[in-house]
Amino acid sequence: MTYKIQKAPGRIRDNYQKVMLPGLMLLFFLTSCGHEATQETDEDPARAVVTATAQKRDLSSTRTVTAPVIAYKRVYITARTSGQVLEVPFEEGDRVRRGQLLSRLDTRRQQAQLQQAEANYEEARKNFERSRKLYEEEVISPADFELAQQKLKTTQSEVEFWKAEVEFGEIHAPINAVVADKLVEIGTSVSENQRLFTIEDHDLLVVRPGVPETDVAHLEKGQEVDMKFDVFPGESFTGVVRRIFPSADAITRLFTVEVEVDQHQASRPVRPGYLARIHFVTDDRTDVLAIPPEAISRRDETIQVFVVSDDEAKVSKRTVETGVERDGWIQIISGLEEGEKVAAGNLDALDDGSKIREVGTFRRYGFRE
Repeated sequence: MTYKIQKAPGRIRDNYQKVMLPGLMLLFFLTSCGHEATQETDEDPARAVVTATAQKRDLSSTRTVTAPVIAYKRVYITARTSGQVLEVPFEEGDRVRRGQLLSRLDTRRQQAQLQQAEANYEEARKNFERSRKLYEEEVISPADFELAQQKLKTTQSEVEFWKAEVEFGEIHAPINAVVADKLVEIGTSVSENQRLFTIEDHDLLVVRPGVPETDVAHLEKGQEVDMKFDVFPGESFTGVVRRIFPSADAITRLFTVEVEVDQHQASRPVRPGYLARIHFVTDDRTDVLAIPPEAISRRDETIQVFVVSDDEAKVSKRTVETGVERDGWIQIISGLEEGEKVAAGNLDALDDGSKIREVGTFRRYGFRE
């Protein structure tokens, strides 16, 4: 069988040339561009990063608590005998000295009882002297002598009792203090153990806030703390931990920490009742080297940073030891020096010796500086 090959008509050849030739030219152009792009990417491009500088910061852990100012010594004065109030020479706010008269009661009844007791004692004393002579002469029995002796002791104790009752009619200040409450007036009839005054020693003022056990473990006696009073806006004061109570409150589970107030720092007198805000430092980390956590790279179970070279053209990888992370910063214990600059962004694209292009400085907002 014989096949005859015929040439394609001219119209088909023309269409083929119109379609294929432009396609071949486009393919050649794309191939050339791809080759040029491959040559350009052979060079390592500079990575855009923001940088941060290792600086000294205060990363101490603090706790702020509030508590009212109170007097360290507060004495409740009560009546030790009954009677009508005859004299009250002081008012609230007055200063009194130790031993000064705060109030005097009508003790005429007690004085009458004292006179009766003294008369009974004098009679018993004379009877005892007679009985002693008779006993020495063996006129009376030992039992009669002991009875006279017992009578003398009984009447003597009655005299002492009524002397005390008369003395209790005058109420004196036991300490140097300020009268905080006066609960009686002249003419008031009071009974035994009735409260008459409250006096306070304002020379020693303290605050007693409650502190959790996790914080009280870092406090100690004599430690200085920062204090502020709402009544003195803008002023700061220094207090001293005077003592830490040995056990926690059974309900709140808080430990009471007593802080002494230095009144000489105030422009005006500090008074009991003022609200104090106490700032306790529970973990002192002042002036520690720190960088933002965004500058930390954790690879191959190591903690690393990328330190920017002096010409700011590339970075070098360096292993560091970190400490606490607090307030948006992380402590650097070793591996960096103060003032060194590190990359703080786009770390996944970096490696040792990578070229960089600094596009900004890292800023932290919303945390203390």
